[in-house]
Amino acid sequence: MTYTGITLALSKGRIFEETLPLLAAAGITPSESPESSRKLIIGTNRDDVRLIIVRASDVPTYVQYGAADLGIAGKDVLNEHGGNGPTSRSTCRSRSAA
Repeated sequence: MTYTGITLALSKGRIFEETLPLLAAAGITPSESPESSRKLIIGTNRDDVRLIIVRASDVPTYVQYGAADLGIAGKDVLNEHGGNGPTSRSTCRSRSAA
């Protein structure tokens, strides 16, 4: 079965904690805490949005190869991966922006 919603790649820790208010402002809340869960994929209160929780250095790879539609990673991670997107502290990069 193919998932037709949006998949967001996030990393545990500081980036995830800083992303929670942004997700909440968009009406998205994780169904469980990634800090206590061992799941790779975490659902949300919306059926059309799910989260993939990975290491920070893996976020660009999940987006690049289509496992995630959008990823949120630090500028350092994107620079290391060869990204050339915006220069904010937390940078979003969509696979369609490549």
